[in-house]
Amino acid sequence: MDDLILKRISDLIADHSGLCIRPQDFQILSDKVWLRAKALGLTTLADYHNYLKALDQGFLALNSFKAQPTPPQLRSEWQELYSILTINESYFFRDSNQLRLLSDRLLPEIMQRKQTAASLGSKPSLRIWSAGCSTGEELYSIAIALDQLNFPWHQWDAQLIGTDISAAAVQSARQGLYSSWSFRQTPPAIQQKYFQADRQAYKICDRLQQHVVFQVGNLLKDPCPSRGHGPGDLDLILCRNVFIYLDRQAIGQIIQRFHSALVPQGYLLTGHTELYGQNTSPFLVTSFPETVVYQKPPQAALPQAAASIAAAQWQSLPSSQPARLTLKTPPPSLDDGLAAALQEADTFLQQDDYTNAIRAAKQLYLAHPDCTAARQIAARAYANTGCYSQAKQLCQRVICDDPLSLDMHYLLAQIAEDENNLEAAKEHLRKIIYLDPDFVKAYLDLASIYDRAKQPEKAKTTREHALTLLAKLPPNTVLDDHSNATVAQWQAHLKQQVAGGDRQSSQD
Repeated sequence: MDDLILKRISDLIADHSGLCIRPQDFQILSDKVWLRAKALGLTTLADYHNYLKALDQGFLALNSFKAQPTPPQLRSEWQELYSILTINESYFFRDSNQLRLLSDRLLPEIMQRKQTAASLGSKPSLRIWSAGCSTGEELYSIAIALDQLNFPWHQWDAQLIGTDISAAAVQSARQGLYSSWSFRQTPPAIQQKYFQADRQAYKICDRLQQHVVFQVGNLLKDPCPSRGHGPGDLDLILCRNVFIYLDRQAIGQIIQRFHSALVPQGYLLTGHTELYGQNTSPFLVTSFPETVVYQKPPQAALPQAAASIAAAQWQSLPSSQPARLTLKTPPPSLDDGLAAALQEADTFLQQDDYTNAIRAAKQLYLAHPDCTAARQIAARAYANTGCYSQAKQLCQRVICDDPLSLDMHYLLAQIAEDENNLEAAKEHLRKIIYLDPDFVKAYLDLASIYDRAKQPEKAKTTREHALTLLAKLPPNTVLDDHSNATVAQWQAHLKQQVAGGDRQSSQD
């Protein structure tokens, strides 16, 4: 009974915020929900479920509850719940590679463009939004990066906005007080320049804090920050390490809202691979060595017909292309040497020159510890030479840095299968399917494992699901780079296997 109620509560939470709570986390959810139920004087989980449901139906729907909340309590209950459900762990200068790209390329480009566009006698404007700002370290890091670029604050109409669904996190961000743990990747000179010691903590300097605003905000339900000039006045949106907690449908809705909120040529930055499987076609997508940047195209207002076409672009696209470790040639960036070295290592890999691929990739990740792409190349090369121990270590390191790295999960599954560790292979494949339910090759491999394990019914069901996914793809799409097998060829092969299994069952 409790599991059913917890499922209903988790569904309400997902509808309200997009937060995705897995069944294996229901015990944690139960513990936290009980805290809120007791605080409200409720005696069952069902009562708390009904209470949450009533919040979205208006204050009068709560008349049946013995402990009547005041309007402020009513408004804050979702915030109270999110404050104990969400993880508010961050630190300054997190993801140094993205910050370097911002400082060296994106922020100067935005500033130059906005300066040029400003009308005579008016201040140029700059609007940056940290969506899911946690306790504020990310947004203050951006403020520091701007200041390091000698940004003339007094000559610009600049505002940096941070929003988070947790009221407790927002309150902490507004205070601007941080323990030494938040500075674990901060150069000492930066800490000394921009923070003052305050008892056992450090406070951001007033000069920067006055340009930063924090608000409680629900990315799925609340309007994007705006100064009243209508949508589309944000130059940069940062939403990192947020989407990993949300369901796929909510992510699609949120990135559509982000697109509308950006100015033409505005940028969106997310965590690595967080938009895997999402439709990002309305953006210009640029791959740099350490991150992907999404930019709103530089276009004027669309005519009505074109606008309807653009709206249709946001319909869900099939995301069943397998994760591949084929690096596209990166565009020129400030670190052209790193980009060229990555391309060289990948070329060795594609040419089956595994010795040189390992050598080149290893040099890269030793010199650039945050270069996950180099570790991926080395892992693939080690696996292809049968050096599974080294390959697995590199896969685990990448996954530690990027839990959504589907290609590394897939490589671990292939290695486990080669080592005849079928249970481990199934576990990795199921993890991939959890992260991306449309990942066709995971189903194909899982069906083969069920065949080896003498589980024909599971193999048949898995292949039938794969056929359903393949039906969404163009027939000539190449699904397997090694065999060049197309979707149509895989469909014919799977139908033959399913039919063969049916005949075998009838004979038995």
